[in-house]
Amino acid sequence: MGQEDMDKKTIKGIRYNFSTMPLTGDDLNETTGLYVNTIEARMGNPRKSPVNDIFEACTEESPNYIHLLLGHRGCGKSTELNNLEKRLRKEEYTLRKIDCQTETNLSQIKLEDVLILVSDALVGICNEKGIDVSPEEIKILDSFFATIEKQQKFGTQKEIKIHSGIGVGFSKIIQLVAEVKGQIMNTSDEMITIKKTIYNRFDDWNKCINNIIEKIKQEDNDKHPIIIIENLDKIDVEKAIEIFKNDYLGKIQTYIVFTFPISLRYDAKFRTITQYATPHIFPMIDVRTKAGEKNTTGYETIRKIIEKRAELSLFEEEALDLIIQKTGGSLRDVFRCVSEAAKYANRGGMDIITVEEANMALDEEKYNYLSPRISIKDYPALNEIHRKKAEIENHEKMLRFLEAHVVLEYNGTRWHDLHPLIYDFMYEHGRIEQ
Repeated sequence: MGQEDMDKKTIKGIRYNFSTMPLTGDDLNETTGLYVNTIEARMGNPRKSPVNDIFEACTEESPNYIHLLLGHRGCGKSTELNNLEKRLRKEEYTLRKIDCQTETNLSQIKLEDVLILVSDALVGICNEKGIDVSPEEIKILDSFFATIEKQQKFGTQKEIKIHSGIGVGFSKIIQLVAEVKGQIMNTSDEMITIKKTIYNRFDDWNKCINNIIEKIKQEDNDKHPIIIIENLDKIDVEKAIEIFKNDYLGKIQTYIVFTFPISLRYDAKFRTITQYATPHIFPMIDVRTKAGEKNTTGYETIRKIIEKRAELSLFEEEALDLIIQKTGGSLRDVFRCVSEAAKYANRGGMDIITVEEANMALDEEKYNYLSPRISIKDYPALNEIHRKKAEIENHEKMLRFLEAHVVLEYNGTRWHDLHPLIYDFMYEHGRIEQ
């Protein structure tokens, strides 16, 4: 019996199988890996796939270049984007994925930072493919990025391998762009100057970048390069609006996919953004209907996800159902609660997770993570959401509840309800209106 089987078959082992990190590589194989198709459970219909919508837009030459994948944090967006990347690469599209959380300072990120990351991705593609650019384009890029080279204040960056097929001038640009990207979180005067230059001379930058995109397309049988920018959904709404409020990104003539905070939908300025950016909603898995009845499709989907990582015989049936029911279709919460319940079972010398351990894990989630995010003043609005199963008129509160994960959004009919553990917390304190 291999270590992988041991991990799946023991209480101690399964704790480490419920990582909330997105699936990659072989784990994305639905037959032999950990991946489970959740679209029907999320959307109510397997043909209503937001990820397929993005795939088709990129491969069928849609005139809409900017795509936003909106969903709750931890709902599985990154796994689906990894699967999208796999499908696009299979179709021989050139693709770059950028993680804003590691490449930038999310608390300070601006439009200019995104443009620098796009520059780096496209210049990197040219380097990889040996695509040279014109002296005029080199001159334009140099005018944006040369400041950092002249100051020599940041030390030596990692050496970049330059493709032998490109010219000397462009090899310098590759090094400069890489240097700037490497210092994107720096708040020095030099970096501020570079960012301002890009912003103030956007038209020049945009023309140059679109010319580079055309060169990549010529090399790739007229296929657009595709850029996926992850973890932008972790920034606050004000910063997201600032980045997207003008149509600068929409003028870049290639496909860029962003993860995006779902709560931004409840800001009035979101309509302005959707004039040039196409939103795609990735809701929670629906484990119960709007009427409060068990949704078998959603339940079975989550059971299958759990079964990929742990033998179901390690759970009392009631304990497994309790975890699925009380986490409301949030995969992040499911994984965290299974891991915690396994921890408590292991400490108690148990060889099975019982209702007692499940409740201990759910109480941890309820009292230490979720309930501190609400106050007594929130109870009337939360009751209204629960009663109507819909958003409230106070968009500021609705936005905050979604960001705090205390209200969840479900499938294509766009209905809402309290996180089941928030409902339980309010019920325990006599704050639920029946």
